[in-house]
Amino acid sequence: MSFLKGVLTGLAIGYLTAPRSGKDTREKLTKNINDLQEQWEEGVSQVKEGVSQVKSQVDKLTGKAEAKVDQYADQAENTFDQYKNESTSAHNQTKTDYNNTVDRAANASHSGISDAEDALKFN
Repeated sequence: MSFLKGVLTGLAIGYLTAPRSGKDTREKLTKNINDLQEQWEEGVSQVKEGVSQVKSQVDKLTGKAEAKVDQYADQAENTFDQYKNESTSAHNQTKTDYNNTVDRAANASHSGISDAEDALKFN
């Protein structure tokens, strides 16, 4: 911004000290100021267009990133559910095996006690 101020100040000093009539100098200053204003507005317009394009690209990339995140989240959830189901199944099988073993041990103990009682009755 200070560069632009310097340019404008230099132009103004140059025009004011040039050997021309006041009317010619004012007309030339007005024309140059109008030209600068048009250039400025064109530059602002181009910057706005550039910002719009960048925003569009960012929105596009953000949409792609969100889709990938959703995809990976779904995959993670499916994998978690699979391992959870496998773990639950293994736990239930282990629990069933344990209970069966305890039942067999209890039955064997009961049978052993019954056999011992029967053996003691004969004596």
